Amino acid sequence: MKSRNSFNLLAVTAAVILSLALASPGVAQQRRASGQVRAGGGTCTGGVGTLFDQIEVTYLTAEEETHMVYMREEEKLARDVYLTLADKWQLPIFGNIAGAEQRHMDSLKRVIDLYGITDPVVDDTVGAFTNPALAQLFTDLTEQGNGSLLGALVVGATIEDLDLMDLEKMLAVAANDHVKLVGNNLSKGSRNHLRAFMRALTAQDGTYEPQFLDQETFDAILATEMERRVVYGADGEAHEACGAGGRGGQGRGGQGQGNRGGGQGYRGGSGAGGGTGICTGDGPQGGGA
Repeated sequence: MKSRNSFNLLAVTAAVILSLALASPGVAQQRRASGQVRAGGGTCTGGVGTLFDQIEVTYLTAEEETHMVYMREEEKLARDVYLTLADKWQLPIFGNIAGAEQRHMDSLKRVIDLYGITDPVVDDTVGAFTNPALAQLFTDLTEQGNGSLLGALVVGATIEDLDLMDLEKMLAVAANDHVKLVGNNLSKGSRNHLRAFMRALTAQDGTYEPQFLDQETFDAILATEMERRVVYGADGEAHEACGAGGRGGQGRGGQGQGNRGGGQGYRGGSGAGGGTGICTGDGPQGGGA
């Protein structure tokens, strides 16, 4: 006979797959934090990589550099925690979203390299951080997530809540279009991840109250459908993404099947790629790119 915990794992997995595959149609579409999900009228724009290459290289302010460096390690925090929880619970949502977080790290690295910033990730080992506050947060969150499946899902929601707040701070001061382009699309991915974790929590009769976003923004994100087949420009406007939104890989080492860029995830199944470089679609179990 299967244990109660085994049934819980199966129930959460099924609920996550179903909720991400059958996102409610007809929900009012809103921009940015409330989740605009389709581009208006438009011509397919390629992907984030295509838009990135069209932007003229200028300069970064000291404040922009600080945010880029911090976000690079914060995305590593998310990846490392999810990889750890994937090993513990063997639930696809953690491995799939870990793959998306690797792509977020890669997006930030592209800006860092372009503008000659020193990369804070000097050791890519899971749990290794230059920033001591993030190192401590990794320890605290993995301890919480290892305690129970419900605690692990709360950790996922907490990380995405924190990530969205810090991306909002970065975008609030950003003038550089490369920074704004990457920030807008990382926010989209984090909104999708938050929706995925909250649906998994609901399937477990769990709850989570926002700790970093305001309640109105948090509720607006959950009230709108998953943002698929869309990329955001530096101006925050939505564009249809050519080829994005395919199926993601399943579990550890899964291979995404995609259009120009559906590569293998970092120890986790990857979503299908679209466009070039850092643009990828939403895997049905992963919650976004």
